[in-house]
Amino acid sequence: MTEQLDPAALDPHVRARAIMEGTTRDLSYPPSPEALTVPVYDNHTHLEIADGENPLHYREHLDRASAVGVRGVVQVGTDVLTSRWSAAVAAREPRVLAAVALHPNEAPALAESGELDAALAVIDELAAQPRVVAIGETGLDYFRTEPGGGRDAQLAAFEAHIAIAKKHGLALQIHDRDAHDDIVATLLRVGAPERTVFHCFSGDADLARVLADNGWYASFAGTVTFKNAANLREALEVMPRQLVLVETDAPFLTPHPFRGRPNGPYLMPHTVRAMAEHLGTDVPTLCALIASNSEQVYGTWDAEPVTAPGDPWAGPDEVPGSPSELAAAAQAAALDAADEGSPDHHPGPDYPGER
Repeated sequence: MTEQLDPAALDPHVRARAIMEGTTRDLSYPPSPEALTVPVYDNHTHLEIADGENPLHYREHLDRASAVGVRGVVQVGTDVLTSRWSAAVAAREPRVLAAVALHPNEAPALAESGELDAALAVIDELAAQPRVVAIGETGLDYFRTEPGGGRDAQLAAFEAHIAIAKKHGLALQIHDRDAHDDIVATLLRVGAPERTVFHCFSGDADLARVLADNGWYASFAGTVTFKNAANLREALEVMPRQLVLVETDAPFLTPHPFRGRPNGPYLMPHTVRAMAEHLGTDVPTLCALIASNSEQVYGTWDAEPVTAPGDPWAGPDEVPGSPSELAAAAQAAALDAADEGSPDHHPGPDYPGER
C-alpha cells in the first residue's frame, strides 16, 4: 500500500516556480475578471506550485475561481509527491478532482536511477483513490529531451500510464510537446483510453482533425488568446464542440491581457471569452457546452469530501516560506530551466514572451 499523506502535515505548496534574479516578469496576480453567468470547470491546474510575490493558498485560488464562475478544477500531479498532494487535496476539497502521473520530464532520471517502476507502482495505487479521476499529466516532451535513452524512458512511462488509466477506467491527460506524431502513433498502437485529453493543446488544424477522428478531446489553455497562436485558433475551429475543454495550466500560460503574470483558475473567463468570440458564439452557450464536456470526461465535482469535516490545513495566512525562499528552493531542486521562470514541468510549446 502506498504511503498516504496526512492532511494535517501537508504544505499548501510543494513546488515553486523559479523567480530568476533580474526578472522582468510582473509578479503580482491580475485582478479578477467579470464573472461568467454559466459556470465552467478548469480541466488542468497546478495549485501546488507557488508563484508570484505573494503565493496564493490553494483555498484562495478556489475561492477566487468560485467567485467568477469557475465551479471546480482538476488538480494535476507531475511526480510522486505532487500526485500524492493532488489526491489528498481532492479528498479534502469538493471543488477539486485529482489527476496523478509522472511528467515525461521525470521519466529519464527515474529510469536511470532504477526507480521508474516503483514510482509507476505508486501512481497505480493512487489511481484507485476516491476522487482521482484521471492519469496525467503523462506523454512525451521532446523540447529538452534528445533522441536516445531519455526518450525511450518517456515512451515506456507513457505506455505504462496508458495501461494504468485503462485498468482503473480513468481519463488520460496527455502532455504533448514537440511530439505530436509519436503521441498519436503510440495511442493508436497500444489503444487509447476511452476518454483521452490533449492538455494544453499545442497542435494545428491537422492534429485537431486527428483528434476529432478518434474522439479525443482538445483542452485549450491561455495560449489560445496569444496573438501569435493562430494555429491554435484554427484548431479550435476544426474541433467538434463536444470534444472541446478549457484549462488554465496555472501558474503558467496566463491569458491575454495578463500574459507572463502569475496565473490561477480565476482567470479562465478570459480564455473562455476569447474562444467564444473567435467561434462567433455567445459565452453562456460555450460555457454550458464546456461544462457538459468536462463532466462527460471526469464526472461531477459536487460529491462530498472523503475526509471528515474539520480543518487540519494551514490557513491562507499560514503559508510557509517567503517568495524568495520558495524560489531558492525551486532552483535548488533544479526546477528552473534555461528560460526565465520556466521549470521542467512547464507544459506547452514556446511562445515568445511567455518566459
